[in-house]
Amino acid sequence: MTTARITVDSDAVVAPLNRRIFGSFVEHLGRCVYDGIYEPGHPTANEDGFRLDVVDLVRELGSTTVRYPGGNFVSGFRWEDSVGPPREAPGPP
Repeated sequence: MTTARITVDSDAVVAPLNRRIFGSFVEHLGRCVYDGIYEPGHPTANEDGFRLDVVDLVRELGSTTVRYPGGNFVSGFRWEDSVGPPREAPGPP
């Protein structure tokens, strides 16, 4: 039987670590986007409709990048639909 041994030296630096790799994504599951992150009219929403209480909670997670759209939603996402005035957009607000 062949055996192998691995030694990990936590002091050995191979390359600098870019903190931006610790990101996440937002997908349209349940109320994640509408009535979650984006909810115009909510008491904590800013002038663009984003809930600042949710923004603060996401900051606590330490995620350096939040990508939207993400996950399976990307398979049917057309970036052209998200450009322009929100009132003229083909989808929800």
